[in-house]
Amino acid sequence: MNNNSSFKTGYGAVKEPTCGWFAGAMQECNKYGTTNDITKSWNTEVGYKASTTGNISGIYDMSGGAWDYVMGVMMNQYGELCSGEGPTFHSGFNGPFCNKSGHLTTGVDFPASKYYDVYNYNSNFEDYHKRILGDATGELGPFSFRKYNSSERRVSSWYEDEAWYITHVDPWFTRGSDRAAGTFSQYIGHVMKYEGFRLVLTPQETSIE
Repeated sequence: MNNNSSFKTGYGAVKEPTCGWFAGAMQECNKYGTTNDITKSWNTEVGYKASTTGNISGIYDMSGGAWDYVMGVMMNQYGELCSGEGPTFHSGFNGPFCNKSGHLTTGVDFPASKYYDVYNYNSNFEDYHKRILGDATGELGPFSFRKYNSSERRVSSWYEDEAWYITHVDPWFTRGSDRAAGTFSQYIGHVMKYEGFRLVLTPQETSIE
């Protein structure tokens, strides 16, 4: 997990998280900060472990750092891609609102379908064996429920970090989480200062004449 409390990219926790986000962010087993006894940068032996490959050539901040929007979008019950929660909170892509009536028509069109994953309207959270490999919904299982104080959290197999599936109210996926939580979650689609983004290069087969 990237547990740098200044939300700097490419840091890794000195102590491996063992208690999960729901147990409390500042417990010894899941502490965040900026000092070398808590977190270290990508080019150190500790920092390497925060990448997907365990070395500097991997992808960092898949858990921790800051929330990043992902092109994982829900379609409504009619098979249309949802723009967002409603006319106030949406992605800027033209389409119906999943939680309110109406459509956004003044935005931009969705890109080609090869650039995003589509999820069914009001899908069953526990049905993750049918989820898509590559955007974390297929890789991070098994999933379960955990109690934290009086509330119930949905967590993944990665250190029991939170993992909330998209709904008609929150039809967009976010990934990575913040300095103390999560692997993926859901959100309404609009821009926030707490939400970032990342560019992803996808391989494509080509023929050479």
